[in-house]
Amino acid sequence: MIYQVIVLAFLLSGVTSGFITFRIMGMKMAPHFGVLLISIIATALNILMGSGILYIAVALQVLAGISAYIQFMPALKDNFQAAPLYSTHLSMMTVAAILGLASVF
Repeated sequence: MIYQVIVLAFLLSGVTSGFITFRIMGMKMAPHFGVLLISIIATALNILMGSGILYIAVALQVLAGISAYIQFMPALKDNFQAAPLYSTHLSMMTVAAILGLASVF
């Protein structure tokens, strides 16, 4: 359960770090932003319900991490100078996905 609390903190931090990239890239990040928000809601509900929807929350956490990479790769191919801006958000999403998976095993 403690992993899910830490994952929620990373996902909420991902919103703030992702806001910068969302402002730069525009609506190209909308699918990832949607998955991130749904993941935050599912993780919060999982914590409140006492691991009632753990597998759904973890699946959404992993999907949020995957969607971040899918959305960022085209931008990194074209504009590598902005990579430091994207790295904080990618690292937040990667750690959240890994900790989410660790909470299952």
